[in-house]
Amino acid sequence: MLTYRRLAAAFVALLVPATAFGQIQRIWAVDDGTKVKLSDTSHALAAKNGIFDGSTIKIFGARNETVAFQVIIEGGAAEAANVTVKLDALGDIRDEGTSDNPDSWFVGRRIEIFREHYVEVKSPSYGLVWSPGSKAQPQGLTGMIPDALVPLRASDTFKVPAGANQAVWIDVFIPKGVRPGLHKGTLRVEQDGSPCALPTCQIPIELTVLNAELADEPRAKTMLYFSGGDVDRDAMPARYYADPWAAPQASVQALRDRHYKLARRHRITLFLGKIDAPDEALRRRVSGELFSKAAGYDGPGEGLGQDIYSIHTYGGELDATQAKTWSDWFQQHAPSCLFFLYTYDEPSGGEYALVNGRAKAAEPVNAFVTAKYTSAMPNIDIFAALAQEFSPQNMQQGEAAGKRVWVYNGWRPYAGTFATDDVAISPRVNPWIQYKYNVKRWFFWESTYYNDFQGSGGQVDIYKSALNFTNRLGHKVNGDGLLIYPGRDVLYPSSDQGFEMPLPSIRLKNWRRGIEDVEYMVLAEQAGKGAEAKAIVDELVPKAFRENVGSGDQAPSWPQDGERWLEARRRLAALIDKPAPPDSDGGSAGSDAGGDAGINPGSDGSAVEDGGCCSVDPGAARAPLLIALLLVGALFIARRRRRLRARARTTTASDDR
Repeated sequence: MLTYRRLAAAFVALLVPATAFGQIQRIWAVDDGTKVKLSDTSHALAAKNGIFDGSTIKIFGARNETVAFQVIIEGGAAEAANVTVKLDALGDIRDEGTSDNPDSWFVGRRIEIFREHYVEVKSPSYGLVWSPGSKAQPQGLTGMIPDALVPLRASDTFKVPAGANQAVWIDVFIPKGVRPGLHKGTLRVEQDGSPCALPTCQIPIELTVLNAELADEPRAKTMLYFSGGDVDRDAMPARYYADPWAAPQASVQALRDRHYKLARRHRITLFLGKIDAPDEALRRRVSGELFSKAAGYDGPGEGLGQDIYSIHTYGGELDATQAKTWSDWFQQHAPSCLFFLYTYDEPSGGEYALVNGRAKAAEPVNAFVTAKYTSAMPNIDIFAALAQEFSPQNMQQGEAAGKRVWVYNGWRPYAGTFATDDVAISPRVNPWIQYKYNVKRWFFWESTYYNDFQGSGGQVDIYKSALNFTNRLGHKVNGDGLLIYPGRDVLYPSSDQGFEMPLPSIRLKNWRRGIEDVEYMVLAEQAGKGAEAKAIVDELVPKAFRENVGSGDQAPSWPQDGERWLEARRRLAALIDKPAPPDSDGGSAGSDAGGDAGINPGSDGSAVEDGGCCSVDPGAARAPLLIALLLVGALFIARRRRRLRARARTTTASDDR
């Protein structure tokens, strides 16, 4: 029965904002250069920023490039459950025959959607990445920080916490054959299978594909270690197998291969190097066979073999017979691959003779060491200096002596770092520094450091705690050696994400972003605009490395704001975007009628209503009002009928008397 109380309750429910009942409060977007904390619901970029004008997302990229952006979903007064985010296509760009098989995850996958996982940073990193308490130390990055990226499959849903953010990361890979011009789509945020109530629950997206294509082999070369070898089964494999030492060899090798494919998708060279002799798995990597569609890979660098290999990573020896075995094998299977013996890790001056002896014994295999170039180790072929010790002048001296000199790790303000509690763009800076100073390769020491064996942490629950690295010197670093997360976690079941494959991080994505930025610079060089590109680089990164920076107590020379880096990338894009060929009608091929086929992903300057992206359009606001008026009418009619019935009963009683 429709009572006054029920009608009144329904009326009140319509007048109270939907967000009071746990629905979504606000939705906005930002590019990949900003970290938005779980608690930051009053972010300065929410209303408008370089890719989002309050209603539309505008991004740009070249062919063979991955473009990324984030969608920030803010919860209301109560938790919102069963939320999904969907982006089926952007013009001609859509998934083609994808599978959830972890061995072929990337095949046909053009659009990837991830849930950002927040990890707690209890205190800033101490040592190894910056001088504690100095101006070089980044500020404001404690608390719940987004880092791990968990894929969202078609059937996956997630929750948005009350009064807090849940961000979603979206990668769009632009294949080589895509036409230049404007590609449009709609991103949908749904709850319980239907679009949520805000206008921005359906956001138009405009992707401008430049008339340019990135090379498969990047100019900014990298080296990234992961602890997944047979001698390290208590490290990365321990998160996937209850007894990693007893796990079948074929299964463990398939898991390793998934790591290599993930790194290749990010244009990064992953390496292991803890085997005593070449094997079939190595052949597949250096030949490029592992990175083919037939082997389950699709993306940049398809079919290219790995260009480096480290023997006995972190320190070992070769005798003459072993050296010949390795040398002959590479000459036969991968003559262009740079292979080397990792002789020693960070030797002191007193250990130079030992290192030099190992290098001599390994000839004709190249010898590698993590140290600055010095003539005291003449048998070493490749030096990799710590970022805080690296010197461009020392590099030039080494190269003049016929040596290779690379950079190792990161330390603010001399270079960007890979710490979780650093700004988003920090890993992105390093490829720019590589380009500026012509550094051939950047080495980061580890990507799967889940077991803190150097300190007292042991096996760390890395989905709960950002602090995964400690040592006997008292150094503590959040996220050190951790750019790749495990898709499974049998050691910590509550952190198990349910994927039999590695998962990326925001820091890994930003390293890729920097590598792709450098490809813009390379294309600008090829177009005769190298001076203009260099000017942009010098503006963003005025100086790096100790001999140019000086004291380590000062702030980095480059901007910390991701919006500045987006604007610089836009300027680089303008240098490489060639005019599209005319179509049969005389127009520009690939341009949608009425669309903006230029590079203008930012705001159009129009005003944004109070409330930014969550302003409600008049139609959406009128619907509840109309229903409320109908309920008022129903209340009036019900009340009138009740009075008439009461009057009728009174009249009948009088007649009976």
